[in-house]
Amino acid sequence: MAVLSLDHVNIRTADVPATAAFFRDLLGLRAGVAPGAASIDTGCWIYDGQDRAIVHIGPADARYPSDGIAPFTPVRGGGSVHHVALECDGYAEMAARLEGSGLTIARNDIPSIGLRQLFVTEANGILLELNFREG
Repeated sequence: MAVLSLDHVNIRTADVPATAAFFRDLLGLRAGVAPGAASIDTGCWIYDGQDRAIVHIGPADARYPSDGIAPFTPVRGGGSVHHVALECDGYAEMAARLEGSGLTIARNDIPSIGLRQLFVTEANGILLELNFREG
C-alpha cells in the first residue's frame, strides 16, 4: 500500500464564489459545478491542467458525511493545516498576476534543488505554496 499523490483539498467557506474566483481568475485553474450543487456559487470543484478535481469548495453550512466524527467549526484559515502546496509552471506570469491583484506574496528560491516558490493567502486565509520546478 502506498500514497500515490494528493487527491484533493476541501475548503468549506462562507463565500464559495470568492474562493472559486481566486483559484479560477488568479491561478488560472478551471472551475466547475460540484456534483449535486445547483451552481458554482453553491459548490465548486477546481480542476488542474490534467482536468483532475484537486480543490473542492463547499459552503460552510453544508452537511458533510464526516461531520459526525469530525464536527466542523467555521474559522478563518486552515486550523491545523499550515498550507496547501500546488505544483505549478509559469513563475513570472503567476507572480505578476498575483501582485497585480494587490495580494501580498512571499518568494522563496531553493537553487540547490531547482525550486522557486510563491506563497499567497487565498480569500479564506488558507496559505498556498505554489511550487515551480526548473529544468
